[in-house]
Amino acid sequence: MTKQIRLNLIFHTSGRHDASWKAFDDPTVLIDDIDHQIELAQRAEAALFDAIFLPDTPEVLTPSFLRKPRRGLDPAVLLAAIARETKHLGLISTAMTQLNHPYLVARSIASLQHISKGRAGWNIVTSQDDAAFHALGLPVEQVDRDTRYARAAEFVEIVTAHWDSLPHEAIVADKENDVYIDPALTHPVDYDGEHYRSSGVLQLTGRYRGDRPVMFQAGISPVSRAFGAKYADALFTSQPDVDRDRAFYAEVKEIAARNGRDPEHLVVLPGLYAVVGDTETEARKRKAEFDDLMETRFLVRNLANSLGIPADKLDPNRELPYALFEDHPTDDEVITYRRNDIGGVSRANGFTVKQLVHHNLTRGQRALFGTPEQIADTIIEWRDTGVSDGFNVNVDVQFDGMDRFRDVITELQNRGRFRKEYEHDSFRRNYGLPSAADS
Repeated sequence: MTKQIRLNLIFHTSGRHDASWKAFDDPTVLIDDIDHQIELAQRAEAALFDAIFLPDTPEVLTPSFLRKPRRGLDPAVLLAAIARETKHLGLISTAMTQLNHPYLVARSIASLQHISKGRAGWNIVTSQDDAAFHALGLPVEQVDRDTRYARAAEFVEIVTAHWDSLPHEAIVADKENDVYIDPALTHPVDYDGEHYRSSGVLQLTGRYRGDRPVMFQAGISPVSRAFGAKYADALFTSQPDVDRDRAFYAEVKEIAARNGRDPEHLVVLPGLYAVVGDTETEARKRKAEFDDLMETRFLVRNLANSLGIPADKLDPNRELPYALFEDHPTDDEVITYRRNDIGGVSRANGFTVKQLVHHNLTRGQRALFGTPEQIADTIIEWRDTGVSDGFNVNVDVQFDGMDRFRDVITELQNRGRFRKEYEHDSFRRNYGLPSAADS
């Protein structure tokens, strides 16, 4: 059977490129203009994307936030508004496990599931952000990776338990006996973990027509892979190297099987930054024009911070000095990964530091430049050779970048690899995941 391709649109405020906001006549409305957000969602639905995904953080105005617009609207509230203006599009909200309580997240995502009539998704974020702790008036905790994922496991178990705590059949609405909910038919939560406690029954069922929200998780570390393959319905990955993506794909599918899951029901979605043009040269020129709108010194400082090396040692017009990695050893797993990953890309392409920072604007997303036919060729190749089940699509600027990507979708449709219409109202079923309606 021909493998269908799953496509999410990463719902950036102005576009994936950090300079995308400069293409707007009035960029001041981007963080809070609901009409702009709804129009973008409706265009994504018209293009037949599976879902829109809202990355989010409660981070305050750090230096990067001062240089580009970040969405100010609360993702759950925004998606609830979008839900009333769309019919089929999946709606993926972000909620952090470090700065929330599972009961509140369970209620918020379950509410979106009902408001959207079965189209909610939850992106489980385990990372921590010092600025967010400060914003909430909380002491900053230096929590190691294993502890963060142990907390996240408890968090997810409580959320899903609450989603099942009030089954629809418990709402008996017995007028004669004056009973609306029969407590004997509920499944009260009584969770006393190392990190979280929660008890009781959620005010609403976490399922719509039997289907619970679709759960997503991102991460590349071994503990993250084990966590995601056990709990999530879909995994985000952002490795720019195809061979690493292929190894990641095989590993997480195997872990899912070891957890008693059908590996086909774990959807793996690498990030994809696509710039579409009439020719590859035109597409690359388009990116270069946006790159030139960025302030190079700021980008170089960010690169140095991400690699754990001094910014004053980087000359924008020279190659990355790899000896600095040895001069500044680190035990940080993430920095080590970035050095191997970004350093490997730099070596392979012979980039100067300036070329590298422009290349790295995609934050590890695999970048494709070319015609709709060229990009469709690569997408199909990755799907058919065990790299992915689909992609999280980033476009450079809204709305033009997404409208250009529609030509890629048309090409995939012509080859029988992408839907020509939505088959279901349920996000879960459109994603090819098991549904209560199938049992």
